[in-house]
Amino acid sequence: MNRLKSPLILLGFFVLMVLYLEFLFKTRLLYFEFRFNYLFTMDILRNILFTITYGLFVVAFLKIFKRRVARRFYILFMLGLIGLYFSQDIYYAISNNFFSFSFTSDIAKGFTFFYRLPQSLSWGHALYFLPIIGIIIFLRYERENNNTLFDIRYDSLLQPVGFVLIATLSLFLTAQTISAEKSDEYLHDFSDYDLYREPLIPHAVMRKFGLLSYARLDIQSAFRRDIEEPLTLDDFYENNPSYIENEMSGIFEDKNFILIMAEALEPYAIDPDLSPNLYRLLENSWYFDEFYAPLYYRNTADTEFMVQTGFYPNKNVQLSMSRYADNYFPNTLPRLFRHKDYTAYAFHNFSDHFYPREEFHPNTLGYNRYFGPDALDLVTPLPEEREARGHYWHSDLEMFQNGLPHLLEEDQFFGYFLTVTGHLPYEADRHDYALKHYDTIQEILESTGREDIDESLKYYHASQWEFDLAIGYLIDKLEEENRLDDTVIAIFGDHYAYGLRQEVIWEYDHQKGEEIPVNIHKVPLIVYHQGLEAKTYSQTFSTVDLLPTFSNMFNLNLDYQQILGQDAFNGLPNTVILSSTSFITDEYYYEVERDIFVLRDGSERLVDPRPFIGEVYQRILINNYLLENDVFRQLTDGAQPRNDGSESDRDIYFDY
Repeated sequence: MNRLKSPLILLGFFVLMVLYLEFLFKTRLLYFEFRFNYLFTMDILRNILFTITYGLFVVAFLKIFKRRVARRFYILFMLGLIGLYFSQDIYYAISNNFFSFSFTSDIAKGFTFFYRLPQSLSWGHALYFLPIIGIIIFLRYERENNNTLFDIRYDSLLQPVGFVLIATLSLFLTAQTISAEKSDEYLHDFSDYDLYREPLIPHAVMRKFGLLSYARLDIQSAFRRDIEEPLTLDDFYENNPSYIENEMSGIFEDKNFILIMAEALEPYAIDPDLSPNLYRLLENSWYFDEFYAPLYYRNTADTEFMVQTGFYPNKNVQLSMSRYADNYFPNTLPRLFRHKDYTAYAFHNFSDHFYPREEFHPNTLGYNRYFGPDALDLVTPLPEEREARGHYWHSDLEMFQNGLPHLLEEDQFFGYFLTVTGHLPYEADRHDYALKHYDTIQEILESTGREDIDESLKYYHASQWEFDLAIGYLIDKLEEENRLDDTVIAIFGDHYAYGLRQEVIWEYDHQKGEEIPVNIHKVPLIVYHQGLEAKTYSQTFSTVDLLPTFSNMFNLNLDYQQILGQDAFNGLPNTVILSSTSFITDEYYYEVERDIFVLRDGSERLVDPRPFIGEVYQRILINNYLLENDVFRQLTDGAQPRNDGSESDRDIYFDY
């Protein structure tokens, strides 16, 4: 077979297989319903050009090797591509998001959730493996041509240079088809080329450039740290809301504060029969029915990062809690409370197997002390390996029983409790506390005529029963110690119960509203105090907004312009941003999956979504820039704050 024909055949088969995978992937995840007009857009043509370019690089690489080695590499490339498209699809089915290659160094811990793969599979996933049949046929074709198809080795040293130059030129010319135009009408706008350089909206990048290009750009982003300043800091401060006095300002000043981030707490978990202690709190609570806890890249850890710092996590790093552990955050919840002479303690009843809280909470966030399971004397009855493989969760009740006395020794305190017993899996053989309380839940459901619910929901409620016991203990203990009257308790879910199938949630919970898919991220937020009159608030806000919202309520010395969150009561429009960059406000929502912009009042007013999407894009850019460049340390001239609670310590924290 001649020297030109063989590379063209290899290139052609590569291109056809990738285009099939792209078509399948986009139809399943990016378009929801396919229309033929999608085939006749510049985006599709650009996808084809990018695919040809990548094929040229593959052929240029194969030509380095002898026939047998080149053949093996080609097969590996093809199988790797199938694995890429399939794994992104299945990851999306599990987490409603796409993975970043920055996570690959932590892949071993990700395998601890591998057991969820079977329940996430569908018949549609089998379509990703049809190209294997094509590979087999292709290899038979090679044998019929005397095994000469891969006999394409370079004849001279100049040939590889020529092939690489052709492939590079193809990549350059394809990139020139990407528009760099922005609208002068909008304060915040971004071009397709901006998206190509900073792929912060994965769905849009995949639609415009293809999954293979997204993977390339994502890998580049994971290794690139030279983020350009999107706006000057002065522009950022000018456009970021400062303190606005409002109805909630100082309402809890000088009160003790207990903040509880409850694992997978859902609205339907608060039930007079299935969680009587939690339900009892509603009598003296404010309930926020438009509060969201978006599921970000690293689940609970990323929610914690947002709540404690007022910043969003960065998808281009493996774990924001680790990557920015040495950053200086002057406006964290514990530091703000300590500045007012509170003692700040953090409590959690699971080990640092997944996330480094032993270091992050005292050293980065500024808690006086962090109490993990060892410090709380929580006994693990199973080997340590079980914590990783079988997810043995410690008791929420025991965490409060062993942790609360430390807090009550202090005159004025801020206590942060992160629970874990409500964690997935919601199955008998993988969740000891769900099994322990299953019979109790089953009896309650039968007595109230609700025994026909999905089995996974029964185990979910059984896992949350332990948390409800913890809440009962908390209230009783505070009352016994005469501390209930001067203590405010806030409880919220860290994310929705993604261990349950979404169709099960939509059928069971009618409070969220399936007509708006982003509502899956709506979770309870309860603020309890003995003197409160029960009331429901409907401000739209999220976990990143808790720091400024509570700072206003407790009259803390927060510089509101130095964080990305916003006080929920300042009267300004607020935007809940999901990790996918879908977003929702009081008036509208944007669903990036289907690229639709909808007004929540159901009206048909013509609204251009571009400026709203641009604002979200710019906020993410600014967020990542501030984190990557540790900007607030620069503002303090590199001062290294101590964590001993002294006056000089507080001066360093807050003189900025």
